[in-house]
This record gives sequence, structure tokens and C-alpha cells, in this order.
Amino acid sequence: MKTQRVKFSHDCRPLIGILAVLLLTLPASAAWKPLAAMPAARQNAAVEAINGIIYVAGGYNAGGTSTLQAFNPTTNTWTSLLNMPITLYQGDGAGVINSQLYVAGGWNGPLPTSTLFMYDPPSNTWTSLAPMPHLTACGGTGVINSKLYVITPCNGYSGYSNYLDVYDPATNAWTSLPGSASAHSGPAIGVINDKLYVAGGYGNQGFSNVLEVYDPATNTWTTLAHMPTAVTWPASVALNGRLYVFGGNNGTNDVTTVQVYDPHKNKWTTPFLMPAALSSSSGVVVYGLTFLEGGDNGSTANQYSVFSPSIP
Repeated sequence: MKTQRVKFSHDCRPLIGILAVLLLTLPASAAWKPLAAMPAARQNAAVEAINGIIYVAGGYNAGGTSTLQAFNPTTNTWTSLLNMPITLYQGDGAGVINSQLYVAGGWNGPLPTSTLFMYDPPSNTWTSLAPMPHLTACGGTGVINSKLYVITPCNGYSGYSNYLDVYDPATNAWTSLPGSASAHSGPAIGVINDKLYVAGGYGNQGFSNVLEVYDPATNTWTTLAHMPTAVTWPASVALNGRLYVFGGNNGTNDVTTVQVYDPHKNKWTTPFLMPAALSSSSGVVVYGLTFLEGGDNGSTANQYSVFSPSIP
């Protein structure tokens, strides 16, 4: 079957107009604006951006989905693309290497998978690559020096794990690395200065506020300042040298808290709130703005919001 080639405009001028409206009409400390809703409501999807286009793969809404859709911020429109080869949800997020989307693991029935799929936007095709060394879900992904780093808290069996594995596209092979001190199921995650930051989530000791960082240069983990509020399944992004953690669940409720970590000061701040409580969402940065996708706000959401932060 011949796949359809999908083209997007990368002209950022329409988005600049949107930004101007945002900055003029909304508070500078925390400016939010709802955008076009996703055609398919879902949570716990794999989300990343390539060349200014946001890709949302898989997710959950009364069952898993293999749906792949793309959002163009410059036109505020969605496009449906070729579905993933299998249904995946609550996986390890996504990473981008050489303008291609990598999606590792995720639930597909009673157990997670060990799959690694790569999506190529120009050809609108998926490719199955070398599987991970173990079943994996509930984790996070970061890209450092064109390699994919994936943490695995859930392998489908009892308890929580702390695996860390790295994938090299040049060899199509995985290597197992030292695991973190704590397990982080549904964590905040981000890459800052070629280091992988992993915060919060859920582990064998319950809800966690632990922040750890992995440094590939030394192949070691370090525990840093704890988060003010322990949460699992927040949205998170690395932006302007800081780790932003949006919402999540604190064991009792979904929260509106935004927690921001500054690596230079090893300090957390909570400078503002989200407009509504949200968990199981995903975050991505495009043109210097954070976009939050879907999630759980009492029911599975199809919302899409743009956020323009201004942090002291």
C-alpha cells in the first residue's frame, strides 16, 4: 500500500502573530491559551516535536490506541497520519534523532512490550527496530548526543524497577546502564546540558519527590534537591535550562501546581499554577513555547494548550 506524503508549512510567521496576542493579552507570569482540540481524546501518549510540528502517538481512552496525529502550531490544525504498528499507551514517551520519531515500549494488553518503533515524517512510515532488553512501560525518554536513553519503572510484574538503557541508531543496538537509586513510574523527565533529569513518579515507597540526574560522561546517577510536591504522571519539559513539571497526581487529587527546577541553584520553585488540574498529560517545546497535550482532567481530555512562561 502506498503511503501518503504529508507536507507541513514551517513558516513561523503565523505563530509569531499568536505569540504577540498571548503576550499582550495574558499575564506575563503564566500565559495560557487553548488551541484546537485533538481529534481523538487521550492520555499517556508519546509526544515530541520535529521541525515545528508536534506528533502525538498512541495513548489511552477507554482502551489503548495506535493513532498518530500531528499538530501544526502555525495553522492551529491537526492532521491524521499512518497509525502505529500496534496499540501502545502509558509507555516511555518519545525521542527525536535525525528528525525521526522514536517510541519505545508501552502497554499492549496485560503486559508491556519491548518494542522500539521509528516514524519517518517525510515518508509517513513506521519501522520496527531492535527491541529493548526487557519489557518496559511507565517510564521516560531523553536524547543525548543522538542516542536514546530510556528508563523503565514497569516491566509488567510485581514491584517497580529502575532500569536505564541506551539505544544507538548507528548500530541498531541497546546497551544496559546503571539504574537510578529510586524507581520513577510516571515521572517528570528532561535533558539539560547533556544530562538526563528524572523527578517524582511512583515507586516501591509510594509517591516520590526524588530528583535524580544521570550523566553519560561519568555513567553515574546523582540525587538532587527533592521536589516540593510529590507527584506522578505530570507533564514535563526542559526549557531555558530548567525542568518544568506541570500538574500530576499527588495521591489524592490531580493538582494545578507548576514546579520548576534550576540545576545551577539546585533549587525548586513553584511560581504559578495551571488554569486547571491535570495529570497524564504530555509536554513539548516548539518555538520556545510549551504545548500541553490531552491528559486526565476528571475524564480523558482532548485539550491542547499553549503556555508562555516568564520565570524570575
